Amino acid sequence: MGLFMRDMKNERGRIAGAAGRSKELWEALADRVAAHSRMPGLVQPGDTQQWWHLVWERLGDAAFVYAVRPDDALGAWLRETVLDICRKPADEWVGPWFRQRGDPQAGMLETAHVSVAIAVAIDLCPALFADEMAAIRGALRSKGMEPCRRALEATASAKGPINNWFMALLNGFGTAAAVLGDREAVRAAADYYRTATTLYNEDSYGESLQYGNYASLHLSHLREVLIRYEPAFEEELDAGCFAKLMDWFAASFIHVKPLEGWGAEPYPRTVNFGDSSAILRPSGDFLLHVASRCRDRFPAEAGLARWLFERTYANPRIGTNEGATFGFRNDFQFLSLLLYPDAAEPLSPERAGLPLLSSFEAGSVIARNRWENPLTLLAVQGGFEPLRASSHRHEDQNSFILAHLGERFFVDPGHCCYRLNTQRASTATGAHNTWSFEAEGKDGIPVAIRQKPADGNAFKPTSSFGRKRIVREMDGIHVVRSDAAELYEAPITRAERTWIAAMPHVLFMIDVIESEQPVKVRTHFVLNNRDNRLQTNVAAETKLVFRRNGAGMKFFQVSAMSGDEANRNGLSFDWGHVHDCYHPLPNQKGQGAEGSASVFQYTSEAYRKRHTIVYVAAMDDRDTIRSWHIVPLSGRHFHAEPPGGSGGYSLELTDDDGLIVYDYGSDRKYGIRGDDFTAIRNG
Repeated sequence: MGLFMRDMKNERGRIAGAAGRSKELWEALADRVAAHSRMPGLVQPGDTQQWWHLVWERLGDAAFVYAVRPDDALGAWLRETVLDICRKPADEWVGPWFRQRGDPQAGMLETAHVSVAIAVAIDLCPALFADEMAAIRGALRSKGMEPCRRALEATASAKGPINNWFMALLNGFGTAAAVLGDREAVRAAADYYRTATTLYNEDSYGESLQYGNYASLHLSHLREVLIRYEPAFEEELDAGCFAKLMDWFAASFIHVKPLEGWGAEPYPRTVNFGDSSAILRPSGDFLLHVASRCRDRFPAEAGLARWLFERTYANPRIGTNEGATFGFRNDFQFLSLLLYPDAAEPLSPERAGLPLLSSFEAGSVIARNRWENPLTLLAVQGGFEPLRASSHRHEDQNSFILAHLGERFFVDPGHCCYRLNTQRASTATGAHNTWSFEAEGKDGIPVAIRQKPADGNAFKPTSSFGRKRIVREMDGIHVVRSDAAELYEAPITRAERTWIAAMPHVLFMIDVIESEQPVKVRTHFVLNNRDNRLQTNVAAETKLVFRRNGAGMKFFQVSAMSGDEANRNGLSFDWGHVHDCYHPLPNQKGQGAEGSASVFQYTSEAYRKRHTIVYVAAMDDRDTIRSWHIVPLSGRHFHAEPPGGSGGYSLELTDDDGLIVYDYGSDRKYGIRGDDFTAIRNG
């Protein structure tokens, strides 16, 4: 009796007779399997991935379709493919050339994925492999499960670097153990599961949103397998670590719309700080594990998971699913069909009571003017709590993403093939909407100062580099203040940025830099030109006007001071990258070309110990933006004036390092000082 389909007859009848959404998912899965099994072998014409990076989704889904609807041709393809993999030498199970080899060999990510794939296939279709089952089980144990065990043991005993790899290797080890019926190994997997849960922060995951999904896909899959192996594991294995990520995933969701170069179907866009895809959607099996298995203990999170599934998998057929289980371009797999009938009802973020301004321990702060079809979304990579997994982060503290009217203007580069210089450039400070600095060195040679990495893990968490001083919304005005000085080398003592978003049309941004010795500030602004749709008008050195499709923005630097003296910032231009998604091979779809980002840089003319630089953005549609005006009321007071000349907001800098925001539409004003954002009574 298999783990995944214990009652084969009833499961076949239920799926064959499915209606509505379940039928839609089944038909999409069955058609996908048919398309991916036309030719011998895993890799089909048109595929761009190597076999390791699509083995789990291809074999698992094919075995499920065969179990539900036996077909001689599919059975022959599945049988030959599984046997071919099992006959490969152990070194082939390790992965591509860049994976480390050893003796004895420790498992790699590819080892884990192959192990899961073979285990799932023989569990779903045991009769198909009856004559070779002993050899297949032997290969699964010796080439898959045991190398994964060795890798887990090495990581746990060394208490050194630990990250998403631990969850992947654990899934490879534990799923194989359950299918092989190895009770000792299953118990070891359950013990390692508890270690894996410690890698999560309370409400987010330290590596990135994408790697939070990848880790959680593996951990939730293992939990599903172990529950099916022994139902008592449902209480024993805590799901809260990944269920609590649902607020983070929901807040990070921007919109769904077509993406040029990817066809007419709409793709999700997501806040993608660090190594994370711009078109990320959480894996379907992960979402539905939370939606079904966590209904009682985490009802709100279960409802949000179902909402995310319905929103991002509205069309279950978009794109190709090659690389889906590796997190390259996420999709749903066969477990989604088994879990969907028991999933909680969808619960939108608004009905769940999620605030319009959300802050998460891993660093992201996300603000929007409303949940349904927001006009404006601002995402900030602010200070973070001690991280329990920190791989895949970029030099991006105090960077931001800004979208308006469905257009991403200020963007994060995302990531591409890790073996490219392009990837290294995309992680650097200069590829993000933040600062680098320049100090005077010996012999007049400038010394560059950029952010340093935040290294740490569950065994030795990072320091809480960076500090969120304010995260508060009042009357539609969202204020975020973050100081990132700790992430720079000396002499920087204050690297503070304050965002004041008067939703949905106005953004003020105030940078205050202080240092022990004079420095220049180089501020980078990365604009989205991935489709050559960015139109730029440099009206003056400090006055930039951007348009993308139907949206427009005026972005002015209105003040650059060092103490009481002006410190001109010179404007320069560079090119960067905007990646859609990751691919392990170079020169593939999803990798942004050089020039897909337009990078505008402001650099201080003089070295000084203090810099105060103010920017104002006005946002509207591409035509109406002409009628917005950014007007200096004095050298320290700036008005974003809407069309018609009445209303709008202004920002005033006080002599004692404070800020005052005026809302002319409601005749209200607000004060910002230190860690406080408060209303100021008139009169």
